[in-house]
Amino acid sequence: MPCKEYEKLRSVHDMEMKTWAQYTYPQNKHLQDGVGDRKAKQIAKEARAKANEKSKQMEWQRESCAECKAE
Repeated sequence: MPCKEYEKLRSVHDMEMKTWAQYTYPQNKHLQDGVGDRKAKQIAKEARAKANEKSKQMEWQRESCAECKAE
């Protein structure tokens, strides 16, 4: 079982990916709080960058954490 730090990173990653999807897909327009297309693209881009960073941190955590390695 991954450690608490890994679970925390995964939670943030998942949240950012949901935000990215919310502001990326046209069918989610009703979930975009009335922001314009330009702002939606900016929010999606930032969320994706944060998710990518958390993904890298998750990978590092699994490689360096004794608790995660034991899994």
